[in-house]
Formats: sequence, structure tokens, C-alpha cells
Amino acid sequence: MAISLRAHGRPIGAGAPEPARPAARPHAAPEADPDREPVAILEGDEPVGFFVLHRGPAAGVLAPEARDVLLRAFLVDASAQGRGIATRALAGLPDFVGERLPGVRRIVLSVNVRNPVAIRTYARAGFADTGELYLGGTAGPQHVFELWL
Repeated sequence: MAISLRAHGRPIGAGAPEPARPAARPHAAPEADPDREPVAILEGDEPVGFFVLHRGPAAGVLAPEARDVLLRAFLVDASAQGRGIATRALAGLPDFVGERLPGVRRIVLSVNVRNPVAIRTYARAGFADTGELYLGGTAGPQHVFELWL
């Protein structure tokens, strides 16, 4: 079955219009921040995963330049794992980012050093380990990967 990526439907980054403030809901931060764009991973019409594209100063040291976008919170639902969904979603990511975020030349992410399945998945999708470790989070050391567009 085909995998597609569906954005929240609004531009992100400098000059983006201020989004309407949703009623209090869990995980509303990406919708309330014009520099973050939540993206659904769909298998057919069924949501099976999620990630956030994050630009701007709050993306921090991992994506410090205007040409960078930080891939955050990438996940595939446990019931949908093992079917190549993550691999296919990541394969479509460069075109998706190119269409949604003109001017972005690099996708950056961090992945826990204790997550070999995710590390292999990102590497198969063309992401390269920079050799750096991100130590700024609470989840332990993270490899920093990048994909130049």
C-alpha cells in the first residue's frame, strides 16, 4: 500500500502567518509554533506515523542555519512497524521538504545510540552519521545524522 506524507497545511518559518490557537490539547506545541510543522505518515488513508519538521532558532544547535530543518519525533505506530513504512516515508522526505520548505538544503536528526534499528533505517534512507554526539537531552547520547538535499 502507498505511503504518503500529509502536512498540517500551513507554511513554516520566517514570515509564516501566525496559526490559530487551538483549544487546550495535549501535544499542541507544534501547531502553536510557526517554526514547527507536524506531519502525518499515511498508509493509504490510515495514519500510521508522525514527525515534526522544525526550523528557526528554537531548533537549536542541531539545525542552526536557515538552510537546515530538524526532523523531530519521527515514529511509526507499533502496530504498523516491520512493514517498511519508516523506510518508505523517509524515502519521500527529500521531495516533501523540497516542496514545503524551499531553501532547505539539509535535514538533520538525532537518534539514541541505543536504537540500532532506527540507526540502520536512517542510514538506509541516505542519512549520514556526522560523527558528533548530541548530549543535550534527557534520553542519553544521540548520534547526529544529516541528509544533504
